[in-house]
Amino acid sequence: MKVNRILLVGLGSIGKRHFKNLRKMLPHATLAVLRSRKGNAPVVDCEVLTSLEMAIDFRPDMAVICNPSSFHMEVAEKLAEEGVHLFIEKPLSNRAQGVAEFIEMIDRSNLKVMVGYNLRFCRSLVAFKTMLDGQEFGRTLMVSAEVGQYLPDWRPEVDYRSTVSARLELGGGALLELSHELDYLTWLFGKAVSTSARLIKVSDLDIDVEDLVLAHINFEKHGHSVPASVQLDFLQHQPFRRCKVVCEQGVLVWNAIAGRVEVHQQGGTRTVFQDDNGMDVTYEQELQAFIDCAALLLNTFILYPRCSRTYI
Repeated sequence: MKVNRILLVGLGSIGKRHFKNLRKMLPHATLAVLRSRKGNAPVVDCEVLTSLEMAIDFRPDMAVICNPSSFHMEVAEKLAEEGVHLFIEKPLSNRAQGVAEFIEMIDRSNLKVMVGYNLRFCRSLVAFKTMLDGQEFGRTLMVSAEVGQYLPDWRPEVDYRSTVSARLELGGGALLELSHELDYLTWLFGKAVSTSARLIKVSDLDIDVEDLVLAHINFEKHGHSVPASVQLDFLQHQPFRRCKVVCEQGVLVWNAIAGRVEVHQQGGTRTVFQDDNGMDVTYEQELQAFIDCAALLLNTFILYPRCSRTYI
């Protein structure tokens, strides 16, 4: 059985990206968009729905939830109760309340749920992880990860003050909007053993959320403690995303902007991986991975009702 009916919740910048990719990947599927009545940009080649009740009546096979994170749980819970497989844009929610109960519910319901951290599909980061897992340069000693981009330049087509990133009520702030670092560090080094952080506003940006996060996280990998420092900010005028891992026999650096992995050793610096595909393809690949999982379960649910695992 194929995925034939898809619900897209929200049509902001990431929603438009997912809409475009879904139309490209599943041209024959029936696609509906759930959006507020305030939306006035035209939407073609799909049904437009204006209430959650209408969305449930649409009977989707899967939903892509990309409205503000403060509304994720409200929509996700209702759709999960109807047996809809869910792709949820990061973060899962802007608060912990109700998340544990939601996870328990979807696990009991045999649903596929995936949070959209597309960097896990970045070829250069996958190569970086492979080198670390194989300890090609010895044991990891320490880590630093940093990401920054000037908020007014992030989405130049809109006033930054009206975006989700700038507003506390919508789940904004550097911690949640730039949470890719927290996800990929956990992917690289495992569950955090301890954490501490400062969330502060240091700029004159007209926002009611933090524009800078300074965090310290301790991981444990291969039986050894791995301390990591993390910086997330809305301040840097030149987009920046980089992870540096100091190993026993060299320093590995992942440059996300350049799609490159370098190793720094006594003899100099050399590139050990270069990805020229760019980041756009990662959004397609994460959706395809989820669609494949949902299609498999839609096809086998009757025969194997407990075959699924929940991906969060």
